[in-house]
Amino acid sequence: MRYVTVKDTEWTYPDRWDYASAGDKLTLHAARGSYAAGQVLLSGLPESPPVKVEALGGISAFELEKYELVPVTVEDNPFLNDQNSTEHMPVRKAPYRLYDCAKPLGETLAPEGGVAGLYLAFVIPEDAAPGAYSGTVVITAACEKVEIPVCLTVYKAVVPKDGRLKIIGGFYRNFDVYHGVPNNSPEAERLEAEYLKLLLRARQNMMYVGGVQVTSRPDDEGKGEYAFDFSPLEAVVNRYMAAGMKYFNMSSVGWRKSWKESTILVSGMPAMSYGAFRYLSAYLPALQQFLEEKGWTDRFVVGVSDEPNEANATEYRALCGLVRRFAPKIRLIDALSFVPVYGALDVWVPLNSEYERHRKEFESMRIDGSEIWMYVCCGPRGHGYINRFLDYPLLSTRYLFWGNYKYNLTGYLHWATNCYQPGQNPFEQNCPRHRNADAETILPPGDTHIIYPGQGEPWMSMRLEAQRASAEDYELLCFIAERDKAKADEICAMGFRAFNDVEYDVNKFEQIRIALLYAASELA
Repeated sequence: MRYVTVKDTEWTYPDRWDYASAGDKLTLHAARGSYAAGQVLLSGLPESPPVKVEALGGISAFELEKYELVPVTVEDNPFLNDQNSTEHMPVRKAPYRLYDCAKPLGETLAPEGGVAGLYLAFVIPEDAAPGAYSGTVVITAACEKVEIPVCLTVYKAVVPKDGRLKIIGGFYRNFDVYHGVPNNSPEAERLEAEYLKLLLRARQNMMYVGGVQVTSRPDDEGKGEYAFDFSPLEAVVNRYMAAGMKYFNMSSVGWRKSWKESTILVSGMPAMSYGAFRYLSAYLPALQQFLEEKGWTDRFVVGVSDEPNEANATEYRALCGLVRRFAPKIRLIDALSFVPVYGALDVWVPLNSEYERHRKEFESMRIDGSEIWMYVCCGPRGHGYINRFLDYPLLSTRYLFWGNYKYNLTGYLHWATNCYQPGQNPFEQNCPRHRNADAETILPPGDTHIIYPGQGEPWMSMRLEAQRASAEDYELLCFIAERDKAKADEICAMGFRAFNDVEYDVNKFEQIRIALLYAASELA
């Protein structure tokens, strides 16, 4: 049995053995309150070999989380071509298999072509003693044993448990389809708790919520009044808060009828109609009163109509004005490109590429204290812009929140945590069809999810771990900047200069990361 170690910032594959960060030992660096992690590939394995992994020596002072890497299929590189691809994107021409999914290690391995992958993460507590720890990771598989030297440096710097960056991703309770569990069963409650643990581990602290029920409405002649039941919303918020979530994005007031039309629909009615006015004048004050009574106003933002465009921009601004009139204490948020809806929102969430291209204009929206976040989804695609796709370098995901630091973007949004499309098997199909209003597209690989539906539990991804590490880097950069802004900016620029200009050499990134840890430790 042979082995090779690989940094946690580089993709690994069941059919490759050559890596830029390949080695014969694990050299790990970590702040306190974080993880020290690396990958190990094993070759020459029989089918379903029993496996055991243990840490010996000084490193045994830390809990070791052990995962088996599960290969997933990247079947295509849609929308990348000679005009918009770069040296690094795609990282590999499809079709191919790569190790993105990481499931908790069981008693046996499932090699592919005699190769298996492991992801090993040492948990570094906030109160760990800084210093160098050495030892050995011993892996026994099919009666063969490899002993991997480990050198772990724990820095004085501490990643705060409660981060300042707001992070949200779309979570769906699709347990009936992907786990064979009724969505309203006790088993579904257990599954949801496991999913939330993974999201919290990745430092997500915000959730999409909805569930307000209309209990009465005017009849066809307009007689009667609207009434609402907020108890389903209250129940889900309480459940998420008990799990550790802090902030919430209320489901949008309206939704586009078409990407080509101006009409936005509110409760099935055109937003500028009298019927929609009557609905909004009842719903929004009731929602605001509910949030105030619960003490949740500062925890909530509300969407108006996702991704306004040139076709509906005027109606969108008018709808925002109605929402503000009826619920002036509720903060408004939406993802968008650069469209003429100036002044309409409290929280602006442009695509990272749109922010980069129209930075001056978006920055002018801060004039009244508004926040600026950023988001990615099926775009941007190509032209060097970072995103979390499976056919982009793993460092592309790792740099996402470095952009938040550089540009003072205080939040991050993505539509999909586990939003598999109808009929999609995310282990084998990662470029599914997706429909939004009257538009249909093929999604880039991995856009629908960053968590996999495992056997009786969710399984995390290497991209989820890269997102966690990116959020931790953000916290350390902010910590340094509060004490030495020039130093933080200097370190950031070593790796991230713009959303389409980052350092992709994994060995150079390791040195940048060490510089980050060292600077944060000096100032701790």
